[in-house]
Amino acid sequence: MKSYIVITNESEKYIHDVLCSLLPLEEDEELIIFDNHSKDNTVPEIISTMGCLWIDEKQRYKFYINKKKEDLETITNKALSIVKGKAFIIDKKERFDIKEVLANAKNK
Repeated sequence: MKSYIVITNESEKYIHDVLCSLLPLEEDEELIIFDNHSKDNTVPEIISTMGCLWIDEKQRYKFYINKKKEDLETITNKALSIVKGKAFIIDKKERFDIKEVLANAKNK
């Protein structure tokens, strides 16, 4: 299984494009989104983009909202503690090709 981790922080301008690059998930994938207490419209944008995908019998889509700001390492460790498969941290600010991300990860 592949586990995609997206950490957001005041990301309303690009989160839609990032999520559209990942969606819909394949059967062997999961998406974990952690919002770092964004004060802009990041959370509504995530909810709008995801739509009814949250209703997934296999619970492959997870969304967490921090009640207070935390450092990136803390949030990343939280996300890594719940992944079910090989973790891929998605650190993009625009639409991308997930196949390229996976290919680059193999080459490292």
